[in-house]
Amino acid sequence: MWWRHVPLMRRVALLVLAVLLTCGLVSGQGPGARKQSPASRHVDGPPEQMQSRAVDTRVQLEVAEGQPRGTLVGRIPTKPGFTYRFNEPPAEFELDPVSGEVRTAAVLDRESLAHGRYDLVVLSSQPTYPIEVRIAVLDVNDNSPEFPEPSIAVSFSESAAPGTRVLLDAATDSDAGRNGVSDDYRIVGGNSEGRFRLVVTSNPSGDITYLHLETTGKLDREARAHYDLNVSARDGGEPPRFVYLRVNVTVLDVNDNPPIFDHSDYSVSLNESVPPGTPFLQVTATDSDSGDNARVTYYLADTEHRFVVDPETGVISTAETLDCPQQSCPQPTPKRCPKSCVFTVYARDHGSPRQDGRTYVTVNLVDANDHDPVIRFRYFPSTAGYATVDENAANGSVVAAVSIVDLDEGPNGETTVEIRSGNELGHFRLERTPSFDIVRVAGVLDRERVGKYNLTVVATDKGTPPRTSTAFLVIRVNDVNDHEPVFEKSEYQAVLSELAPPGTFVAGISASDEDSGVNARVYYAIVSGNERGWFDMDADTGLVTTWAPLDRELQDSAELRISARDGGPNPKWAHTTLKVTVLDENDERPEFSQERINVTLSESAPPDTLVAMLTAADHDQGTNGSVTYNLLEPGVFALDPLTGQLTTRTKLDREATPRYEVRVIAKDQGVPPQSSTATVFLRVLDVNDNSPEFYPRLYFSPVPEDAPTGTSVLTVTATDLDEGENAAVTYSLESGDESLFVVDRSTGVVSLKRSLRDSPKPYFRLRISATDRGGRRAPEDAEVEVIKDTRVDDLEFDTPEGYEFEISEDPDGNEPHIGREVGRVSAGLGEAIRYYIVLGDPRRSFQVDERSGVITTANRIDREQVVTYTLTVVARAGHAMGRVVVSVVVLDENDCQPQFTRARDEVKVPENAAIGSEVYFSRARDRDSGPNSRVTYSLSMNPDSQFRVSQTTGVIYLNKPIMAAPGTTMQVEVLATDGGDVPLSSKHMVTALIEDVNDHTPVFDHTSYETSLLESAPVNDRFFALSASDSDLADNGRVSYQITEGNAEGKFGIFPDGFLYVRNVLDREERDYYSLSVTAKDSGNPARSSIVPLVVHVIDENDNSPQFTNTTFSFHVMENEPPDSFVGKLTATDADIGRNAELTFSLPAAQRDFAIDPKNGFIKTLHVFDREELVRAMGQGHITLEAIVSDNGALRLRDKVKVNVYVSDENDNAPKFLRTPYRVQISEVSPVGAQVFRVFTSDADDGLNGDVFYSLTEGNEGSVFAVDEATGQLTVVRPLDRESVSQYKLTVMAQDAGLTVRLNSTEHIEVDVLDENDNAPQFSQTEAEVFVMETAPTNTRLLQFKATDADLGVNSEVTFSITAGNRRDTFLIDPASGALYLRRPLDYEDVNSYALNITASDGGSPRLSSTIVFKVFVEDFNDNPPAFPSTAIVRQIREGISVHTPIVTVTAEDPDSGPNGRVMYTISRQEPADEMHFGIDASTGIIHTLLAIDRERVDTFRLTVVATDQAEPPSARLSAEKLVTVIVEDVNDNAPLFVSMSAAVFPRDTSLLVMRVVARDLDSGTNGLVTYELAGGDDDNLFSLHRGTGALTLRRRTLEPPAARFHLAVKATDEAVQSERKSTDGYITVVAAWPGPGGPQFEAGPASGSVAENEPPGTSVARVSARARHGDVEYHVVNVTAAGGRQAERLFDVDPRIGVVSTAESLDREAGSDFYDVEVMAVELGPTRPKAASLKVSAARLSPTLLFACTSYLALVHDLASVTVRLSDADSNHSLTYSRTVASSAARFTRHPCYVNYNYRINVIHTSVN
Repeated sequence: MWWRHVPLMRRVALLVLAVLLTCGLVSGQGPGARKQSPASRHVDGPPEQMQSRAVDTRVQLEVAEGQPRGTLVGRIPTKPGFTYRFNEPPAEFELDPVSGEVRTAAVLDRESLAHGRYDLVVLSSQPTYPIEVRIAVLDVNDNSPEFPEPSIAVSFSESAAPGTRVLLDAATDSDAGRNGVSDDYRIVGGNSEGRFRLVVTSNPSGDITYLHLETTGKLDREARAHYDLNVSARDGGEPPRFVYLRVNVTVLDVNDNPPIFDHSDYSVSLNESVPPGTPFLQVTATDSDSGDNARVTYYLADTEHRFVVDPETGVISTAETLDCPQQSCPQPTPKRCPKSCVFTVYARDHGSPRQDGRTYVTVNLVDANDHDPVIRFRYFPSTAGYATVDENAANGSVVAAVSIVDLDEGPNGETTVEIRSGNELGHFRLERTPSFDIVRVAGVLDRERVGKYNLTVVATDKGTPPRTSTAFLVIRVNDVNDHEPVFEKSEYQAVLSELAPPGTFVAGISASDEDSGVNARVYYAIVSGNERGWFDMDADTGLVTTWAPLDRELQDSAELRISARDGGPNPKWAHTTLKVTVLDENDERPEFSQERINVTLSESAPPDTLVAMLTAADHDQGTNGSVTYNLLEPGVFALDPLTGQLTTRTKLDREATPRYEVRVIAKDQGVPPQSSTATVFLRVLDVNDNSPEFYPRLYFSPVPEDAPTGTSVLTVTATDLDEGENAAVTYSLESGDESLFVVDRSTGVVSLKRSLRDSPKPYFRLRISATDRGGRRAPEDAEVEVIKDTRVDDLEFDTPEGYEFEISEDPDGNEPHIGREVGRVSAGLGEAIRYYIVLGDPRRSFQVDERSGVITTANRIDREQVVTYTLTVVARAGHAMGRVVVSVVVLDENDCQPQFTRARDEVKVPENAAIGSEVYFSRARDRDSGPNSRVTYSLSMNPDSQFRVSQTTGVIYLNKPIMAAPGTTMQVEVLATDGGDVPLSSKHMVTALIEDVNDHTPVFDHTSYETSLLESAPVNDRFFALSASDSDLADNGRVSYQITEGNAEGKFGIFPDGFLYVRNVLDREERDYYSLSVTAKDSGNPARSSIVPLVVHVIDENDNSPQFTNTTFSFHVMENEPPDSFVGKLTATDADIGRNAELTFSLPAAQRDFAIDPKNGFIKTLHVFDREELVRAMGQGHITLEAIVSDNGALRLRDKVKVNVYVSDENDNAPKFLRTPYRVQISEVSPVGAQVFRVFTSDADDGLNGDVFYSLTEGNEGSVFAVDEATGQLTVVRPLDRESVSQYKLTVMAQDAGLTVRLNSTEHIEVDVLDENDNAPQFSQTEAEVFVMETAPTNTRLLQFKATDADLGVNSEVTFSITAGNRRDTFLIDPASGALYLRRPLDYEDVNSYALNITASDGGSPRLSSTIVFKVFVEDFNDNPPAFPSTAIVRQIREGISVHTPIVTVTAEDPDSGPNGRVMYTISRQEPADEMHFGIDASTGIIHTLLAIDRERVDTFRLTVVATDQAEPPSARLSAEKLVTVIVEDVNDNAPLFVSMSAAVFPRDTSLLVMRVVARDLDSGTNGLVTYELAGGDDDNLFSLHRGTGALTLRRRTLEPPAARFHLAVKATDEAVQSERKSTDGYITVVAAWPGPGGPQFEAGPASGSVAENEPPGTSVARVSARARHGDVEYHVVNVTAAGGRQAERLFDVDPRIGVVSTAESLDREAGSDFYDVEVMAVELGPTRPKAASLKVSAARLSPTLLFACTSYLALVHDLASVTVRLSDADSNHSLTYSRTVASSAARFTRHPCYVNYNYRINVIHTSVN
């Protein structure tokens, strides 16, 4: 055929192409949905947990940057036999694959690294495991600090306070740690005056530092206006590096100089009769500042109404008729003293803030008597509002000073003063001095009698008629701490139970102090006697309560010394004694001096020997402290109940019981009694009362005749039941051949003294004795027979594998039946045979008849002691000897009754336990077996069928509700019965204690309570008792009380016994009713409680004085009103009630102007009043008098008040303007609210008639000004504009507030408006933002700003600047043109927008500006590829995990925005590249499995993940790759497979090795470690299989095998965890046949054959044939060797009948060998012993199949497809490329990995596609 003539590789290509076309790789699927491949399948559903784990081993290494290539970095931990490699070999490092040394491969630069480290992964050789290696690159100081700019300009105001800061750009340093910027900044130049310093601060987290320039003192622009500073920054390296920054500092001027007057004060003389408006003085002030700061305006204080000053010229004029006060004369003189007006003139500049200067002007006048004397009091201290004096003040002590001021001159101004009333006791007097009067003490004061004085002081001048004035001097007497506290009792006593709970009332201690205030406040304290801290005392109330539990046994009484201290500055003290007696309660249990007592006693001690003396102490009194003793379990010991003496009842036997634990209970006689337990640990000391005893006693041993001297023959053993030295055994050779043998005295080892060749005797009999250290000798010596091994013959028992017998045990309680036959052993019929039991019966329970071999019982047989006996029986007949094992199973008899662990037990049962609840678990054990040990339970005592018991488990359940009272007990007896034919039983008593449950709530004896007490009830007074009862017991019935509601003020308290007491002072006037809620709560868990309401009524006492509602009363009455006109009503209150609150009013009887109603307090006039006459007569328009109010209590209390009655005026005077005419100037930039001028008026009327209100009536165009209607202050209310209106002429009207008639007057004001720079520039463009690509070049012109200014000249010259938002000085604006330029490159990822403040400023002074916010948006450019973290990604997964299981998420970050920053993920390649085992979610980066993972195929995958951004167009997209290493961990999913031969030849030489069994397990670690065992077929117990090596050996040498063939079953098991182990069974045929004459004959010579690799198992290789004379032939493969004689696995089998040799598994030429030798054995099967012959078969392996890995790239268009097939073969290194164009119906681009198998023999090609 033509096909045969085509070259081989070309044929392969044609076949591949044909297959590709037929299997659809190049043909489209046609229209319709395309089937989704597993790799593209989307994983739906929520994210799954990653089924992988990180690397276990991590290594941290360090290396300094800049080190030369080859520098040692460190070593990774290695394991023997492994090599190592980098997962991703870095260019910077090299790894030694064996030693694990890591060295640098390049010079490192830390600053070029993102995180200053390398994260690498090292992989080991197989089985692969990963190691994470982190190499930290240590910094070296190779970079200097850098400032952003070399120079910077800043400014400070000269008014800046010391410490004012401006922010400078801090320096940065690429180095790290101390090599970075060290915050060491210094001013190294330009700071000669030390005006500045540098300060470094940080943000709260400390990760950012800021550099500030700070002033150290005040700046003065006039002294120096500019500083040029040189700032250095130093890093912390060694040596350090520096950088410098030039800082230009400008000092800005401020208005810091006030105007200065020419003179500090002016003095002029002026006639007091000059008319208003007369100019009389001009003042002048200058200001050293310039401009507005130096322009001065004059003004007077707002309160100055007598004079006016011209604001521009400084001319001062009078504003009204002058009335100046009289000044004090330098010396007292009867002549007139001059009157003077002193006022202040102010000069103010126009700076901001404005500065003022001042000067003083004195106007001296000449003076009529028109002033009343004015009384002024001076108190000590001067800030006090009244006079005070200590009650112990000495006679003559100063109390207050009284000064009188009368503004008149001459006699009209001379005054006298007197105490008119209030000094009836004469305790005070007035003392005259030249300038004032002094009030002094004139008697003995006592605050406790009179605590306050109210002196009426009257001053009178010497005019005609004289003028007087009255004042009241209130003197309060200060308390002096002159009384000490006084206790009510000199001694207090209390009696308490020691069980009194904390908080129990002990005593209420009370002391009083006659002083007042803090001097009378008493504080209490326990001075001594409370060393144990049992008591607590309230420092304020004196209440003594218990603070902690009492303990009478520690202290039966306490004597507390209590102090009372007042609160004075020098406190006084008093003391008393409180004696507390503590009563005893049975609250202590007896306490043993030792709870664990260790004693020893010799076992030879006679009965009644003292073991220990136990003593327990109980510190209670009487029967509560009387102690008795008893044993918990009496038996071997006795205990005296009174003395605690523990003695023995019988003699002790250490060998039976070496140790005892004796529990002793000590109980007192209290109710209820208390007890405690101690344990005596007794160790019985040994006495040498036991002799050694040999076992075994008979010894037989063959010994080689040529054994050298010193050879150990055997070891004899004797034991002694004693212990220690008493049990030490010494051995001695008593008889025998002492010249040949020796016995070790301590070990019993019998050894040769010389060789047995020296003796002609065939055997030797030795007798050895054993003696302990006490001289006791074993009753029977050991007999040893030693036989030369050449003389030994084997005796075989009729059952060589051993004997098994059964015998019943001797029942307990019966005499043992000695001599019962157990069985018979036999080693032949010779009469010379003797039998001996040599091992397995140390208790001599059996004996054997020496001649018959019958084994009988020799002692009691007890199955509970020994269940099975394994006896070694020796048979002797002359020099012949044999051994056999006899197993005797003891059959059970029902001789043991069930045993409970304790005879009695106690259990607590809650009283509310539910029916069916488990009460107790009774457990009895029976030492018998089978039915005899099966225990059933019943209740032999069960009162009222209260309980039931489970027959099988012994669990006692509650059968009925418990009706017994808590605290009582119930006896239940459990009967345990076994299942024997004659059942045995035992009893167990269980005492059930009914345990109280907190099921009762405390109950009060009433549903509510009500009581009352006086408000004067003393603190700590117990006034009412509550009682609640609880039917529960112990803590469940112990009730405590608490006030839970209504006591927020803490007025009451309650003691634990339910007694209420007064906790704080009561005051009915504050509260007369308390509704309390008292809770009674028990101490159970959980606690139960109940609440009862308690109403407490507080009864009034007359403890409150009446109080006027006001400190003073003021009333008004119109002048000329008729007598009996109503003036007003006095009101007073009294906090008391009833008659204690009935009030009576009164006025002094001496006055004749008014009358008062005593009941309602109405005051009425007694005559007509004239206000003008009253003013002339008294100098004032009102009358002052004193009123009194008193209550109607048993002890009447009263109060006084001052009453002022004002006589009201009528309106008959119009307002009058002062300081006219009015003219003023104001700047047009004066702000709204600026004060312009103030007008003044006067009105002689009083009240509303004299109150003046102002308003503007004319000239206020545009409502620019407003006048304050109350003060007359003219202010600006709307902005001024000089360009619109330059002058205003205003008319102001003043009008009084009369109610019936209102009077007014008017005046004109001229206001001149001054021009200012008041127009700011205005922007004209509308653009507010601009968009700029981040790649725009610098100096790009972005926009031009325009602005105009309505002012003229320099005020309209506009300049532009960027005043904020220009981060990093990115933009630049031309100050003249307004053009905005890009100064520095943009970076969208750093800053994506800017908000610039663009400011336009004019040239005025001060400058005006306008600012707009202009936004610059940076547009993103795809200039950043995605970036994976530098950390290597290595994950470990378990093989066999489910498909589509997520294992790891990879993430790449792209700082770009939008599509430029959106990342999609793909897996570009996988190593190994056979099949794609993994897929990735394109959006999330989650890598998941696509195919099943099998570690045995691939144990490590390397995935290359590509992250690509989504920029448009696609050609602009950027990507990054990341290697992901996946290490597959082993799972025990492979069972061992046998690879060794299935047949072997029985060894005929001296070797015991049959063969080595080998099984392979593809798993790793312990999962692949194989162990072997022999599972069956070895009926003769002839073979042994080594568990670890698989060596199959003979147990003994056998010349004649018992069978011709042995079919052995073997099992191979791996060493995985027990639950996951896998095993395989195999079979081995061991043929006991050897080559020899008459055996089978192969028909031909050595056979040969060939087989192609990859052929399936069972492929025939060759056929062998052999002929036998007497029977059939069976074939076995017994060995396979590869080329060079290497042992091979079981690769071939042979048909046992027909001899066809075939493959046992598929062969692989590349992995194995080209040739094999197969040894086939032919076995003749016949009646005689099998004969065998062997033949070697040579098998050659061919490679007829070329396996090509191909990649088919199909570039498909609509009609044609070009197919290129590239083929390569690992076997022959052949390669082929073939191309062809085929038709296609689809237009796609696809890529398919495929594999091609070409068999050149038959020209068949097979393909597989992934």
